[in-house]
Amino acid sequence: MKYATQFVKKVVEAVLSLKCSAREAERLLGVSRKTITRWVKRALGELPYWFSRTAKRVCNRTPEALLARMRELLTRGLSAVMVWLALCKRVCLRTVQRWKSKWFPVIKTKPVVRRYERRKIGSLMHTDWGVKRIQNGKRCCFTFYEDDATRRVYACRAYASACLVNTLDAFENACKRTRFAAVLTDCGRVYTKAFGDECRAAGVKSIHTRPFNPKCNGKAEAVVKKIKRFLNKFVVRDLAHANRLLERFEREYNRTPHGSLKYLTPLEVYRIKQTNGDISAVM
Repeated sequence: MKYATQFVKKVVEAVLSLKCSAREAERLLGVSRKTITRWVKRALGELPYWFSRTAKRVCNRTPEALLARMRELLTRGLSAVMVWLALCKRVCLRTVQRWKSKWFPVIKTKPVVRRYERRKIGSLMHTDWGVKRIQNGKRCCFTFYEDDATRRVYACRAYASACLVNTLDAFENACKRTRFAAVLTDCGRVYTKAFGDECRAAGVKSIHTRPFNPKCNGKAEAVVKKIKRFLNKFVVRDLAHANRLLERFEREYNRTPHGSLKYLTPLEVYRIKQTNGDISAVM
């Protein structure tokens, strides 16, 4: 912080005339004693209170002939190490690398990511768990199943905990609501071998995403955020109330236009695909 010159002069005069000490000036004015001492030393040395700060001037000490030779070799496509050796190490390797990055900057292009989506209804389901705090600080864990082709949500249920028993119960509930060929889950502790055996017994293929990579199951993560945003509008009393709210969310979600569906609702896309025959063989 830079103080006014008149203020600094008054503080220095008060300290030099022994009207107050630097410690008392620090306590009264709120200026650090180190700063006041620096002002007093500069006043006694007849120096200005502040020195002008100028940027350091960096000079290029590499000869122009050497720079021309370096650019010529880099233009041929040689690496920085090969140019450094060709110049007989008259400059350091870091200098060659810096000039190379300045003359030939690497243009980074964003890779085109292709999204793979299932075309048929029931060919792939996304599922995940979410946690929401309800009244009295209790935990409310909810799960759901979302069709990849139509974005239609099924079997939204709330449980007291996200355990294997509740996961299997939600899976059975989803199988009663609709039939599907495969289900995509993350590598959570509830989607273990027992869950895979249950899927295999029901004729469903269990697919896991890569560990610690939630974007592989981004559609399910988006639904989790929407459910939390929906539940935040209400004061959830208990699990029964949460299940009623989730049933309401399921109805509203399936009747809401989606940008990824060209602003059609999941139910409309489901009817269109059902009419066209885009239904998985398991259906």
